[in-house]
Amino acid sequence: MNFYRITFAEYVSLFTDMDIPKFHFNAEQLSTEITKLLSANYINQVAKDKGFTIRDSGKLDGFMFLDMMVYTHFNHKLLSLNDLSVQLHKRYGIGISKQSIDKRFNSMAVDFFTKVLESVININIESNLEFDFTNYQSVKIKDSTSFQLPENMKDKYPGSGGAASKAAIRIQFEYDLKNKNILDLSIHAFTKQDTTNAKETLKTIKPDELIIRDLGYIIIDVLRQIVALGAYYLNRLPANVVVFEMKQGKLVELDFTKLLKMLRRNGIQRIDKEVYIGRGEKFKTRIIIELIPDKIYKQRLRKANKTAKSKGSMISKKRKTRLALNLFITNTDIPASQVRQLYTLRWQIELMFKIWKSIGEIDKVKKMKIERFEVSLIAKLIWIALNWKIMSHILLSYYRNSDILLSPYKIFKTLKMYTFDFRKAIIAGIQSVVSLINSIAEISPKNHLSEMKNKKLWSYDVIKIFAN
Repeated sequence: MNFYRITFAEYVSLFTDMDIPKFHFNAEQLSTEITKLLSANYINQVAKDKGFTIRDSGKLDGFMFLDMMVYTHFNHKLLSLNDLSVQLHKRYGIGISKQSIDKRFNSMAVDFFTKVLESVININIESNLEFDFTNYQSVKIKDSTSFQLPENMKDKYPGSGGAASKAAIRIQFEYDLKNKNILDLSIHAFTKQDTTNAKETLKTIKPDELIIRDLGYIIIDVLRQIVALGAYYLNRLPANVVVFEMKQGKLVELDFTKLLKMLRRNGIQRIDKEVYIGRGEKFKTRIIIELIPDKIYKQRLRKANKTAKSKGSMISKKRKTRLALNLFITNTDIPASQVRQLYTLRWQIELMFKIWKSIGEIDKVKKMKIERFEVSLIAKLIWIALNWKIMSHILLSYYRNSDILLSPYKIFKTLKMYTFDFRKAIIAGIQSVVSLINSIAEISPKNHLSEMKNKKLWSYDVIKIFAN
């Protein structure tokens, strides 16, 4: 399917040279849920339930502590205990030494913040703004991001070793593209690989869901379980997985070198066939094999050569051949010509990781005790999850009502600028939150337009292809 292309300047002019399309943006329900969740009453109750506060007469309650950590300097490398002490005095007129604050960073504080994060993730409002595409009940996209930590955290968060830090962390993130709900936002040691997570989270998969994940999650036993659960998968095939085809009643290893020559010789862009994968018990699956542009192949080859050289090895001929191909496996009946386009939706999660690091600054960490680091990180994730809800509401509203395409990155950047205004609005009450969200929504068509780069399909374009 072809889409008419215009330059970004032309696209912007559509909304700057005429009045912005008007529609009723309703932030009332979202604002109500957010205000209720972040109210002093609720936060203090959670703090008590988790043992962070024992009595009401304490100088520092749960709400103050959360307020101090969520609405503060994002770069925690530059945030000292003394800064937090000054901040508490400025906001609440209370004098607490940095030593006393340090003691409050304990396991109960971690549990307290974790519960608040879970509550924010589970904010659910009735809406007709879902992306109504595909016949699947959910389209779940999952990936992980990681970053290094100071070595004093290596016992709890061991890293990969070698030249890298001995301590590192991995954050798992999964969301449902059809309704934009966050399904998983959890913290793990770097050494807990994506394959392990894939096994442990099988119980979350339901019938008629489409699971799109990166290479690191692909295990044949997990694919079997997905099929057994009545769900669907769409993945790229890892380079180390052997592929067989049935010939005259016998399984024969697929010769990718011959296949590549055939595709090039006959000018064939892709083929769609049934194969069997795995060295042990074979797993039958559908595979879509696509030729990639020569420019992309050379980029892949350079990267693979660089990686191999750093490890003192060389790339095999088989590996070079497979680098020239896109290999997708799926149990769906999606047309072969559209499989790659649907898979590109997974790349949107990488944009979120960019937002987390460049705007949320989650990877800015200095040496500190582990509990303080965990509370600091979870506080940032609370901010991210909260603003995800707001961003999604604004983005989906404009997309569905006016076909205006907004940039999540630009919206998040604005939301960061509004951090302290948002704090004041929460304290003031629901109508102040409504007013703030509406003010951000109002400027979005002019200030948050999504840009087209390299003439690639946007996620919106992809969704339109599969719209019911």
